Amino acid sequence: MISPLSLQQLQGRFGGELVNGSVQFERVCTDTRKIDSQALFVALKGENFDAHDFVLELESAGELDGQVLGLVVDREIPGCRLPQWRVANTTVALGQIGRLCRDQFKGRVIAITGSCGKTTVKEMLAAIFAQRHNPCVTRGNLNNQFGLPMTLFGLCADHDVLILEMGASGPDEIGYLCGIGKPQVSAVNNVMPAHVEGFGSVDAIARAKGQIYTGLEVGGTAVVNVDDGYANYWLDQMPEGVHTLEVGLGHQCAISADNIELTESGCPSFDLVVEGLAHLVQLQLLGEHNVHNALVAAGCAFAAGVPAAEIASGLGGLGGVAGRMQELKGLSGAAIIDDSYNANPGSVAAAIELLAQRHGRKILVLGDMAELGPDADAMHREIGRLARERGLDTLFTLGPLGAAASVAFSAGRHQPLHNYRERAPLLAALTHELNENTTVLVKGSRSARMELVVQALTGNDKEDK
Repeated sequence: MISPLSLQQLQGRFGGELVNGSVQFERVCTDTRKIDSQALFVALKGENFDAHDFVLELESAGELDGQVLGLVVDREIPGCRLPQWRVANTTVALGQIGRLCRDQFKGRVIAITGSCGKTTVKEMLAAIFAQRHNPCVTRGNLNNQFGLPMTLFGLCADHDVLILEMGASGPDEIGYLCGIGKPQVSAVNNVMPAHVEGFGSVDAIARAKGQIYTGLEVGGTAVVNVDDGYANYWLDQMPEGVHTLEVGLGHQCAISADNIELTESGCPSFDLVVEGLAHLVQLQLLGEHNVHNALVAAGCAFAAGVPAAEIASGLGGLGGVAGRMQELKGLSGAAIIDDSYNANPGSVAAAIELLAQRHGRKILVLGDMAELGPDADAMHREIGRLARERGLDTLFTLGPLGAAASVAFSAGRHQPLHNYRERAPLLAALTHELNENTTVLVKGSRSARMELVVQALTGNDKEDK
């Protein structure tokens, strides 16, 4: 934290009840496995856990004193003498603590959301700003109502830029996060079918993501990817007094890309055109889709005052992002492209396009794409059809939904289906396909645990041994 906070400050700003007085704190803890004696403990509740039970157990054993400085709870803890802020909802209270930390920060705040690529855009921004600034950046995928406040707790006095990734699995979550993070520059990277079950439709996803724009205050800047099908919708909904900066492949945009070429390995180079002036960028990331990610990152950085030449330099300096189009050396000399972090139909289509451009045999290993709603089978069939049309040699699928993709891929081909319900038989069959002339791209939703397939194909499967 930039400076200590107190329970009295929180109660005075947001209400609730103080019990056993106040206490100052500089750290916040929510994990019962990592209790911190110098931190305020927030007892969160979820579908399958309630940290109040842990607090009650410690108190009953006479072990709570000295474990933490104070508590945030939603009910009485009998016998507890620690200072407490008693509230109606501890998750909301966590966000309110984050909001006070945000209020202490005087630097630029940038927020990114989107169906896919938002973590890559975040890392691109971090690389751009790290050249001359000290950015505070969302760690990993801590981008929801629990994770975003934790990023704000990590703000320090020497940070001068805050880069927030915002994720959502249902309506109004982005608006809630904007109310905590208060961004001055915002961007939606794209909208694709992802978490459809939580939103109900792709249109609803677009409306929810658009809250990152409607949450901007007067004087803020909305970076709009005009290549996305919902760009005009967002522009029509833009609040009065919010500036817009359009990015995209078209030359009419303030920031665009020209002369896109791919290296032999599949890394794009292009001219980053900013207000009519071109700056050469050579990305170290695989896939032409990363040009779109780079344009959104460039727009956010430019809106925050970074010179165009510095943006181009930062984009070119970013290495691979774990689990996202990283090329690794596999067993038997095969090339393994690890894109296992997550998947939706749009990101899988981009992965197929990258793989189709490789030399030699091309194998896609796809875990089930989750949370696609009632159209899940149709979307998997479409992916199988696309893989067949783009000339991939083999499709291995893992999970029940993958059967639809495998059937569509094999239509008209004289080859067996490679759909598996378990990881072990998939790996047994796939390992025989590996050689120096083969590229294997691995992708799937988080629930499919496709990183374990990558570990096995690269000889790093310690977890399964």
